[in-house]
Amino acid sequence: MARWAWRMFRREWRQQTLVLVLLTVSVAAAVFGASAAYNVAPSRDAEFGSAEQRIVLRVTAPNTLEADLTSLRSSFGAIDVIGHQEVAVPGSVEKLDLRTQDPRGPYGAPMLALRQGRFPAQADEIALTDGAAQSLNTHVGASLSLEGVDRTVVGLVENPGKFSDEFALLAPSADAPRQSVTVLLGSGSTDLSRVRLPSGANFFGQRRGADENVTAAVLVLVLSTLVLLLICLVAAAAFAVIAQRRLRQLGMLAAIGATARHLRLVVLINGVVVGVIAAVVGTGMALVGWIALSPQLESAAGHRIDRFDVPWWLLGAGVLLAVATATAAAWWPARSSARIPVTEALSARPPRPKPVHRSAIATVILLGAGFAALTAGVNTAKDKVNPLLLIGGTVAIVIGLLFVSPLAIRALATTAKRLPIAVRLALRDLARYQARSGAALAAISLGLGIAAATVVIAAAAQHSAGEGNLSDRQVLVRLGNDQEPVIPEHSPTELQQFQSDVDGFAATLNGATVIALDAAINPSAHESRQGQSLMAEAMLGRRVGEDTYRDEGILYVATPGLLDHLGLDRSLVNSQADVLTSHTGELSLIGPIKQGGATKAAPRLQTISAPKYSSAPTSFITPAGLTRAGLQPARSGWLVETTRPFTTEQLAAARTMAANAGLTVESRDHQGGLATIRAGATAAGILLALCILAMTVGLIRSEAGRDLRTLTAAGATSMTRRTLTAATAGALALLGAGLGIAGAYIALIAGYIHDLKPLANVPVLHFSITIVGLPVLAAIAGWLLAGAEPPAIARPAMD
Repeated sequence: MARWAWRMFRREWRQQTLVLVLLTVSVAAAVFGASAAYNVAPSRDAEFGSAEQRIVLRVTAPNTLEADLTSLRSSFGAIDVIGHQEVAVPGSVEKLDLRTQDPRGPYGAPMLALRQGRFPAQADEIALTDGAAQSLNTHVGASLSLEGVDRTVVGLVENPGKFSDEFALLAPSADAPRQSVTVLLGSGSTDLSRVRLPSGANFFGQRRGADENVTAAVLVLVLSTLVLLLICLVAAAAFAVIAQRRLRQLGMLAAIGATARHLRLVVLINGVVVGVIAAVVGTGMALVGWIALSPQLESAAGHRIDRFDVPWWLLGAGVLLAVATATAAAWWPARSSARIPVTEALSARPPRPKPVHRSAIATVILLGAGFAALTAGVNTAKDKVNPLLLIGGTVAIVIGLLFVSPLAIRALATTAKRLPIAVRLALRDLARYQARSGAALAAISLGLGIAAATVVIAAAAQHSAGEGNLSDRQVLVRLGNDQEPVIPEHSPTELQQFQSDVDGFAATLNGATVIALDAAINPSAHESRQGQSLMAEAMLGRRVGEDTYRDEGILYVATPGLLDHLGLDRSLVNSQADVLTSHTGELSLIGPIKQGGATKAAPRLQTISAPKYSSAPTSFITPAGLTRAGLQPARSGWLVETTRPFTTEQLAAARTMAANAGLTVESRDHQGGLATIRAGATAAGILLALCILAMTVGLIRSEAGRDLRTLTAAGATSMTRRTLTAATAGALALLGAGLGIAGAYIALIAGYIHDLKPLANVPVLHFSITIVGLPVLAAIAGWLLAGAEPPAIARPAMD
């Protein structure tokens, strides 16, 4: 059987070239993309080294620091201490982190790498990162004076996990100046929240958490699986045509004693051969490309990449996907061919279309199972996703589309009675060869379904005028940035200057109001980063899992000016309330609330009515709540609000003011990217569907070549031949658009079952373009590319 399969592969190699190229390119893209995702994803090594936990401890009394470190050693075993001291950069307002770290520390070694020279070993030696050396205008071998201390630059260093981490490195010494220390810890037997230091000092504690590289690689492989599933459907149509072309040989094999199992193996082994070749070539191409291009990705990734750090399981997954795709594509044609009676096989007649009642039952079961799996596997209200149920439900719906395709084709064929002869023949040929036309229709439906789902999700994410991050009449000026809830520590003089800058900008606007915003912080929980002391803001979180909280925004201090601006009556505020908020659910304070770091506390809540903007103040902590939580107010920014929407020029002026003052500005996000995503997804779906049609319509029409010769002999013109191809392409496109959009909504309704409101925004324009424009384009393309007269009138293909 293997010999016959190899002969079939060699004889039909032209027909299989397209499938082989598609699989090879897809495998190469999947392996390369997964390798890139695995290595480009940020690693926790940049902040934790090889440690499992870390704490940041502000040094207020140097004589008690050693006792605190001794206590940590007794609780966690070996520790690694990294000291931080902010120093001024000569001739600049910037600060530099003067770091004290042992390059051979038990946990911190992955956070240091030597690029030139050597590590400092004496008190009068220093090493710099390249950015720090450039700012200080110095080099290896030169003398450098910082804070009145002269040192010799002996090397250039870096944090290989984070290029943006700029610092100066000193030799490890107990006498080195330190404003704060980062202590790297092992797992230990003590929970961070239960640690109490002898000095009574508070600290900011973090757990390492899971690295994102494996998750990113798996996500790419999941997306690649969907692409390969699409190719599998196209390949199934190709293998069905190949099996039909070799039907007489299969009939001869059956006539001389081959069993149904032998016949299945002939076609199945053919698919395996295609899959193995695609897997080997595609994986090889991906590895060569990755080794050659990975160094170019380091700058974009912001960390060093080991080009040879590609796990074997990833390569094995790519190979397995290719072989499984080709084998699955060949399985259905193999099964169908083996069931054809010998006499029909020897006559090379197409098999009679089978009754569709079984397909209907299978469709209902698969779509129902897929809907149930997605409903159980996705919970948007609690941010929960079960990967196995998500993948299983998606695959079940896709296979359900495959089973419903023959039903749709047969239903469309029943409408052909009163249509012109060419259109009638085209629709009936689709039903006559429903095995391959069904696979082609399923491929088109899957491609358009992915595009439709993208369009619907982008439409669901579009905010109304009363939603979003801010109103178009608001600008939020921050001391920090909008990436993480931390506030840089500033002196009163600096804060006064910031206030003056914001007031000066507001004075250029008509009727602008400036509201100072204070956030709640723990004054003892500081973190030093790149030479800057940061204070973490307390947040309001809603519980969505046992240990998972969804961020509901920063807790701003309920000052009289802020409450009056929002129209909240201060006399109605409950004196026992800790937090005033418009959010609902199981809410908690999250952040550095108490000693031990990120603990959760359940506050006393009072529900208020506030705007739904995510970045504007929506939750407020009362003065009594500040006292009970052990927090203090700290200036975090200003809300500038006008009576009219901000113009482009005014927003540009706000950004210029912020850049000059060292602040950041956030304005309303008009979500122009979502419109681009919708347009791009629609265009990509139509282009993909046209490509699949170009690959499959030729296969379908080639099976009716003998009928076309007969029509030509009977006097059919090129217009008839063009109409046949145009009707075939247009019918498949119309059915594919309908099934794709329907399948997308089945999956999305299951995913959003807990909150269907986002799906109410139906992208009518984009769906109209798909349902109307795609069939028209497909028909026009079929008309233009068809019409050539057959080379012979009645010449059958030679076996």
